[in-house]
Amino acid sequence: MKVRINLGRLHFFTSLAWYLKVTGVNSKLPGGEHFLMWDFDDTPLEDIEKTLRSKQKLFLLSAIYIVCTGLPRHYHAYCFTTLTWAQVLYILADTEGIDRMFFRIGVMRGYFTLRYTPKKGRELILAKILGSPTAEDVNPAIIKNFIEYETKRR
Repeated sequence: MKVRINLGRLHFFTSLAWYLKVTGVNSKLPGGEHFLMWDFDDTPLEDIEKTLRSKQKLFLLSAIYIVCTGLPRHYHAYCFTTLTWAQVLYILADTEGIDRMFFRIGVMRGYFTLRYTPKKGRELILAKILGSPTAEDVNPAIIKNFIEYETKRR
């Protein structure tokens, strides 16, 4: 439910919605660098694979892990290659099909976040690994940048 009241030049807006708490991982690494993560909503896996393969070849990225979020055509992707903030922004901004709200929020905060805990019983399931001759230089087992946050219940 959303309520909007306009009183001349004064605008008041409020909304009421169901939210869930989830835990997410942040892209920022201890040294200030980042690793890549993408959020795709309502995008076919074949399209995601095509666009991520092109980024992988162009930027010599390591393997990319694509996971289904539990909804049809909704995916997250991770690449454990160390990059600068500017490189991450360039790559994500140029990725077709990326969730633009995910991108905007990440730009404003200075890091990107994707959930890794279940949402309404929907677990993340590995859908595809895009192999690469480039070695990973981020060990996902030692990432310590996690956050609990609220997300819309859908």
